[in-house]
Amino acid sequence: MTLLASTLVLYLAGAWGGASLLVCLVRSVYMMTIESVDPVSPWYLELLVFVLPLLGIIFAAEGLISATVLFLNRSQRVGEWNAVIASTYSGHTVVCGLGQLGGTLCQGLLESGHKVVAIDIDGELPDIVTARRRDIPVIIGDMTMAEVLVEANVAKAACVVVCSGDDLANIETAIMVREVNSGAAVYARVFKKSLADKINQALRYDITTFSPYATAAESILAQMQQGS
Repeated sequence: MTLLASTLVLYLAGAWGGASLLVCLVRSVYMMTIESVDPVSPWYLELLVFVLPLLGIIFAAEGLISATVLFLNRSQRVGEWNAVIASTYSGHTVVCGLGQLGGTLCQGLLESGHKVVAIDIDGELPDIVTARRRDIPVIIGDMTMAEVLVEANVAKAACVVVCSGDDLANIETAIMVREVNSGAAVYARVFKKSLADKINQALRYDITTFSPYATAAESILAQMQQGS
């Protein structure tokens, strides 16, 4: 509207010696994009030449702000939609932590026909992008927060695997899961095998701790013994 109005004003006022409507339109566009134009007459049209670039800057800033708000709202809607999908699941597996181990687990479980919901605090991880492409609901948030576990619907999960790189956070999350779901199989990754063994003995909760490095070493050793 501003562009059309300024074009008509310039045309009707006989700017640039009676320039055509098209020329007035083109020069209005130039002015709104802060391009220089020939001096305009009558003199009072100089005010329009001064105002149009300012309007162009204002409209550009408004467009940028609108695009940012739209992007943020879209991200929020994606998160809400994932929580809605997870709320319809029952007997599913929740994988907390989408590093290399968690991402591999999600892929294997999905290929085996299991329903999977993933949780991670970092929404930019490559495995999160991959999981979303495979239509796995991904909840972005801190797995040690009760509301995040609620969004993943852990209360109705058949299995929960907590496999972030933080041992204490893994144990804390596993305990929280066990408190709201006594029937699920709960696995917690612990870096050190000795710590995993001590936790298994000390915990009154039915939680299985595991060390992927120790498991990998045992698997390699077993294969070497079979080959000898």
